[in-house]
Amino acid sequence: MNARYIYPNNLRDIWEFVKHGLEKVRAKGHDDWIVEDIYCDCFTQKSMLFIVDNDGLDCGFMVLQPMGKTMHVWAAWLESNNPEDVIAGFNHIKEIAKQGGCKKVTFTSVRKGWERHARKIGCKPSTWECEL
Repeated sequence: MNARYIYPNNLRDIWEFVKHGLEKVRAKGHDDWIVEDIYCDCFTQKSMLFIVDNDGLDCGFMVLQPMGKTMHVWAAWLESNNPEDVIAGFNHIKEIAKQGGCKKVTFTSVRKGWERHARKIGCKPSTWECEL
């Protein structure tokens, strides 16, 4: 599994794929934002979009917001529900955060299943947080 940064001038090329995943994320209860909010933040470089691929096939994405020494995961989506893929994706997020000088990774989720997954990847509850 690999992750590649999408530069603002390339957002349109991948946006239909990302939009599809974001709509799935919103359908699970994240309704405090719309997909256009994320497009705008990525275009203005307030957030970063990374596409995840497996053997060259796009299979997910992550939208990351640097906030000082914290990297916040605004949205992430994988076509696979395989727990190993989730762990691999989160490891990419941690590496990106470390490269940016961050000390923590945070995310919020209203989904019950994240409680189980988050603990497995070293996070603790509230806003799920993972110390680097």
